[in-house]
Amino acid sequence: MYTAPVMKSSDKLLKYRETWETVCQELELILPEDKDTLFKSFSRLYDELLAYNEKVNLTRLTEPEDYLYRHILDSLTLLPLIPEGASVADVGSGPGFPALPLAMARPDLTVTAIESVGKKCRFMEEVAETLALGDRFRVLNERSETLGQDPRYREQFDVVTARGLAKLPLLLELCVPLAKVDGMVLSMKGTNTYQEELKAAKKAFHVLKAELSGSFFFDHPRFEGFVLLMIDKQEPTPRPYPRNAGLPAKAPL
Repeated sequence: MYTAPVMKSSDKLLKYRETWETVCQELELILPEDKDTLFKSFSRLYDELLAYNEKVNLTRLTEPEDYLYRHILDSLTLLPLIPEGASVADVGSGPGFPALPLAMARPDLTVTAIESVGKKCRFMEEVAETLALGDRFRVLNERSETLGQDPRYREQFDVVTARGLAKLPLLLELCVPLAKVDGMVLSMKGTNTYQEELKAAKKAFHVLKAELSGSFFFDHPRFEGFVLLMIDKQEPTPRPYPRNAGLPAKAPL
């Protein structure tokens, strides 16, 4: 792994420490009692992300405030909807968001990060080892279309998350097949587009045996433009879905 700089970039996060905890309380996030240790872990992740980002382009959001709000807090908004002890699959994890923050904040969860880009997978694997996440965090360097037809992963997860993955008709085909029957998909969308996406996804909901069960908005100025969609899976996914890799994107349901 690339070694983090001697002068820790995460020192810049310290001035946001109290703000971070206040926002967590306002959003009613379920966090460990030892929030100091958790914040230190997020700071370590920040150091590793910046160090790796100097060699491999992982993210353009590198300022400390952006990191805390757009990567960490954005990821943690999913926590209140995730049941205790759940198995979670994060589709299109990128460099690990929301997969890494979820695993770091909730030791009761087992998290599988699904990402098709190898360099991002290598970063997640290395940082997960550094953070001692153990066997409750794993990385799959694969496309979700392939995993959705693999009996080892098809309909095996309590919760499937997706952040910034795709428009809803495509997102549903990539994510719903991985969820158990009576499981759910959680997706954060922009408030200015989600209604149009819901209309466009009517066929996908019907074909994939899923339905929207909740739309959650956040009472905080930094999250005014976002809505968290909770999608329930009601029946087994029909066998043709997901279609072969690349086809769902070319011809969304």
